[in-house]
Amino acid sequence: MASELSGALTFGKALREAAAQLKDAPSPMLDARILLKLASGLDDAGLIAKSDDPLSADQAKIFAGLIKRRAAGEPIAYITGVKEFWSLEFHVSPDVLIPRDDSECLIEAVIARRDKHQALSILDLGTGSGCLLCALLQQFPNSLGTGVDHSANAIVMARANSRKLGVASRTRFLVGDWGRALEGGFDIIIANPPYIPDGDRAGLPVDVGYEPVSALFAGKNGLDAYRAILADAPRILGPGGLIVFEAGDGQGEKLVEMVTKTFPEAEISTLNDLKGQPRGVLAERKSFAEKD
Repeated sequence: MASELSGALTFGKALREAAAQLKDAPSPMLDARILLKLASGLDDAGLIAKSDDPLSADQAKIFAGLIKRRAAGEPIAYITGVKEFWSLEFHVSPDVLIPRDDSECLIEAVIARRDKHQALSILDLGTGSGCLLCALLQQFPNSLGTGVDHSANAIVMARANSRKLGVASRTRFLVGDWGRALEGGFDIIIANPPYIPDGDRAGLPVDVGYEPVSALFAGKNGLDAYRAILADAPRILGPGGLIVFEAGDGQGEKLVEMVTKTFPEAEISTLNDLKGQPRGVLAERKSFAEKD
């Protein structure tokens, strides 16, 4: 396509040709439109208005390069540098996992169980881009948040997103090994840890291969990160607290078993994603009063 694009190529034709090159992508025309907006600086209305106008030589060259990257399998979010989650725009890079819409069920589960005016202490383990923590702090304006990630580059990204979304004054981000170095007293622990079994690497889609390995894989059965988090959870989750995990395909039953063993007195629920598929596990710990 790079050799075919020129100043004489119209916006409409460029879109059609690019979509044809991306025919193996889940949404060829949408991807082509997003990348043409990025290359041209136009919005959707501008692309429609200029459908019969020619691209400049620079626009054509930039667009061809972007399409080449997408055709090779690079995720749109890494090409554009942004991804929407919970109707908020997050900066992303190959240092962090790309936020998925299915993870929004974790946010919904917390909102359903806590009053938004409460002053809560929220912990996000494996924070990555900070999407879970920042989304919760947007919904709970009186709450404070802590995000932990083993990757210093991820922490830089999460801090930038907290500033962009206006919650930086209520957050702290730490480089660390899950909850090992933290003191207790958190009201909510939320985590979307790596949960793909090591043996599944070869079968993953090409675009997933661009994401950080440490955010994807978790040992032979994909359960290592859950074990590490649950080892410290009874110490750092306060009485009456919630712990919410995202779960991988087919892991819900085993994760419920692990959480039940860690918090035998807790009320445990499973969470479904936007497709109605099991996507998470939540445990609500009893308060001191309930224990008595």
